[in-house]
Amino acid sequence: MTIHSPSIRTSGGGSLLDAIELNWDFSTCSNVPMQIGLFDNRPLSWNNAIAVFSIDSVEGFVITNVSLGEGKLPAGWNTGTGFKGPHCLWPWVGAGDSHIVAYNCLKIQPTWMEDNSDRINKLRIGELVIPGTHNAGAWRFDTEISTISRDSFVLCQDRSIWAQLVHGIRYFDFRIAYYDFYPREEDRYWLNHNLIRVRPLLPLLREIRAFLDSTKEVVFLDAHHFPLGFYHQNGAPIQEVHLGLLRLVQLELGPHIATASQFATGPGTRGPTLQTLVDADKRLLFSYVDNNIVAGNRWLWPILPHLWANTNSPSDLFHYLDRMIDISPLPSARSPLFSAMAQTTPTVLDILFLRGSLRENADSVNRNVTARLISRWRHNANIISSDFFLANDVIDVSIALSVERSNRL
Repeated sequence: MTIHSPSIRTSGGGSLLDAIELNWDFSTCSNVPMQIGLFDNRPLSWNNAIAVFSIDSVEGFVITNVSLGEGKLPAGWNTGTGFKGPHCLWPWVGAGDSHIVAYNCLKIQPTWMEDNSDRINKLRIGELVIPGTHNAGAWRFDTEISTISRDSFVLCQDRSIWAQLVHGIRYFDFRIAYYDFYPREEDRYWLNHNLIRVRPLLPLLREIRAFLDSTKEVVFLDAHHFPLGFYHQNGAPIQEVHLGLLRLVQLELGPHIATASQFATGPGTRGPTLQTLVDADKRLLFSYVDNNIVAGNRWLWPILPHLWANTNSPSDLFHYLDRMIDISPLPSARSPLFSAMAQTTPTVLDILFLRGSLRENADSVNRNVTARLISRWRHNANIISSDFFLANDVIDVSIALSVERSNRL
C-alpha cells in the first residue's frame, strides 16, 4: 500500500509556527520526480505554483515560507454540517518533471467511518487504528491574554474540537479541572494543561454533541487526568465533584453514550464492533481514569492504558513506543483500547529556561510518527495521540490501515 506521495503537513520549523511542509516518498516509484511544488488549487501546470523546489532524494521534505493560517473548513463544515466524504483544503502539492504526475492535498475527513462502513464496521474498536489528540482541549486560551512564553509549553493543538472532529480525529484526551468559584455547576469544569486553565468544558461537549447529532461517526472521549479540584489532600476522590462531571456529560451527550454495561465484551477482548455501535446509534464511548468512580458507575468505560514514555528525547520515545505497542493490549486489560502517546515531555528545566516549545517538540516527532505507523506499528497500533496533528499524516494513514485490517477478516 502506498500512502501519501507527495503530502502536505504543517511544521513548527522555519520562521513560521504553522509553515506548510511538503513531504514525499517515492521509494516505490520507478522514476523519481525532479521537482515538487505548492499550489492553491489542484495542480495542473507548474505555471500556477506558489513555490517550486528541486527533489534530490527518494524521500524527504521541504519547509516552505507559506503559512497555513486558520482558514475555513470546506464543503459546508466551517459552521455546521457539510457534505460527506473527504474534501480538500486550499494547500495542494504536486510533483513531476516537465509535467505534474502526482498530487495531493491537505484534507478534511469528517465522515471517514461512514465512508468506509462497508469495510471497517466489522472491526472491533480495539482493532481499529484511531487518530487522536493529546491534551485535545489545549488549543487556545479562553481566559486572560496569552503570552508566547506561557503558550509555548501549554498549548498542544491549534485547531478547535469541532475542527479536530471534521479533520478526522476520533479520540480526545481531556484533562479536566474543577473550579468552585463559578456560581453555576456546569461552568466549574475546565480543560487544563496541568494547573493552567485553558478552556471551559461545556462548550466543547456541545461541539461533540453537534457532530454526533449530524454524522454516524464513533467518538472516543477519555477523561485522562484530573489535575485540580477532584481529590482531597489524602488522595481520596471528592465524590460530588466527580458525580457533577458525570451528570454534565450525561446531560450533554446522553443520547449518544454507549454504556460499558451494555457494550463491553470483557477483559482481554477487543470490544464491540463498529457496526454494533452504529446499529444501536450509541456512538460515544467515555473512558474514565479513576477505577473507584468506574466501579460505582457501570456505564463508564474503564481506564484506558496510555503508553507514555515521559521523556524529552524523540529516540527514547520511539524505542519505548516500539516496545509497548508490540505487547499491547495486555491479556488482562480491562479496556479494549490503548493509546500511544506520541509526543515528548519537556523537563522542568526546559520550561524554566524556555528551551524550545511544545510545537518544536512535536515537529521533531510527528514526521517519524507517520513513518512508524506505516511500518513498525502498522499491525498492532490502536490509538495514536499526537500534538499539533496537522503536522503528521496519522488521520489518512489510520483510515487506510483500518481498511487494510478489515480486508484480512
